[in-house]
Amino acid sequence: MDRAYPQQNPFAFFVVASTYGRSLGLAAACTLALLFVMSRLIATEYAEPVENKLPSIKPVHLVEPEPTVIREEPPAQPQEVPPQPVTTTVETTVDPVSVPTLIAPPGPGGGGMRVNISRDPVPILKPGARYPSVALRRGIEGYVVVEFTITKSGSVRDPRVVAGYDSKGRLTDVFNRSAVAAAARFKYQPQLEDGVPVERHGVRNRIRYRIAD
Repeated sequence: MDRAYPQQNPFAFFVVASTYGRSLGLAAACTLALLFVMSRLIATEYAEPVENKLPSIKPVHLVEPEPTVIREEPPAQPQEVPPQPVTTTVETTVDPVSVPTLIAPPGPGGGGMRVNISRDPVPILKPGARYPSVALRRGIEGYVVVEFTITKSGSVRDPRVVAGYDSKGRLTDVFNRSAVAAAARFKYQPQLEDGVPVERHGVRNRIRYRIAD
């Protein structure tokens, strides 16, 4: 019996040979390239690469702050001691008062003597007036004439200023309010007519203002 043998391709050898030949050629080319590079590196002197210089920084000029000057304020001047109040005297003059005593005759029924007394008002309390500060600062002296009504109980009602004058006789109203306030505080024993208290109208007083030396 005949055996069958595979037939060999006559060109297979050449294909394998050409493949190996290309590989060997490529390897030789790479080796040559490496040798060339290494020779160039050996021939070249190694030098440190030049560093890029950093940009120069310009000097910064700092503005020196001006020193803060703290000015100490001078101490406050001590307040002047206010002048001592000037002693003042306020005179109040009263018109002379007559106190008539009338004795009535006994009545028709007898039984003793009955006395009926009639008299003008009698001052009991006359407080001094307050010296106005404006007049005191200016050194003004003078007087005021006030008029008022004395009631049955002896108090003063409706005081008013008739006129006010300074020490040179000129009209002034600097003392008016003080004089009216002082007159309103006057106290009297009321006027009597036949022993009965009655009102007295138109009573006038002079209140004088003087600065004591």
